[in-house]
Amino acid sequence: MIEIVNVSKRYGERIALDSVSITMDKPLIYGILGPNGAGKTTLLRVALGLIYPEMGEVRIMGKSPFKEKGIFKEIGYVQELPNLPPFLSGEEVLKLSARLKGIPEFSVNEYLDLVGMSNHAKKKIAKYSKGMVQRIALAEALLGDPKVIVMDEPNIGTDPALNVHIRDVLREKRKSGSLIVMTTHELEEVRKLCNRVFLIFAGRVFYAGDPEDLVARFLGLRVIITSRTPEKVIEVAKGLGFIKSTEIRDGKVIVLMGEDRREEFLKTLIEDNVSVIDYSTDLSLEDAYINALIEASKDVRKNN
Repeated sequence: MIEIVNVSKRYGERIALDSVSITMDKPLIYGILGPNGAGKTTLLRVALGLIYPEMGEVRIMGKSPFKEKGIFKEIGYVQELPNLPPFLSGEEVLKLSARLKGIPEFSVNEYLDLVGMSNHAKKKIAKYSKGMVQRIALAEALLGDPKVIVMDEPNIGTDPALNVHIRDVLREKRKSGSLIVMTTHELEEVRKLCNRVFLIFAGRVFYAGDPEDLVARFLGLRVIITSRTPEKVIEVAKGLGFIKSTEIRDGKVIVLMGEDRREEFLKTLIEDNVSVIDYSTDLSLEDAYINALIEASKDVRKNN
């Protein structure tokens, strides 16, 4: 539903996007990751037709956002640090957006309720906290059940309770068939929410895949085992060729695998009568992300 093909964008001498190609063709939740200045926001703005690239093509639902403006009725957008009119109330902002999208104004109440703002709908935006502004911006993006929802750093200024609520709302929208794409620095949100991620570094796509694969590629597949006999876990692990390393940390055994043979390892432990209280995969996205950035930096230096 979103196709970006060989897109490049410069700001003076600085290359913001360098022949970027990304396809998002399924109703999933996509995360765009990368350090500040990597090109994440520029990528979203080009995808939405807000700024023109020097070269490349963009299609949303098969149409160009630069030529066919009617598609924006099918797109919801939450910009970084939403700049809503301070002299309007939250309800007035949503009613204005409803008129622009050609949907009934009475539907605004449904979306106010959805983001938990019904009791504050009459207040002026100027009286809102950052989290309340973010809720209204999310409601505005969701108006009319768009097929595509684009969010730039939606967690800025939000509290944990709001983040949980936003996750629940977005999951429901994905289940109903919406494609959702978001930039974020909140890796815990990515781990809990995103089905697929793109890592942008120096204007290029360095990684595309699911979060678990990102961890496996740049950190290794790590299994955490709680056992009454951790020494026996290590003894069994050392006899298996696909185990790269083991260590005991905070009373738990951390096992690094060279390949994904988690089920086989667990079966072996059970057959050897080793105590296994808990057996889980370590999805330390933060560590993997840092390692990926180091590799991306090396790759850029090597190619420049």
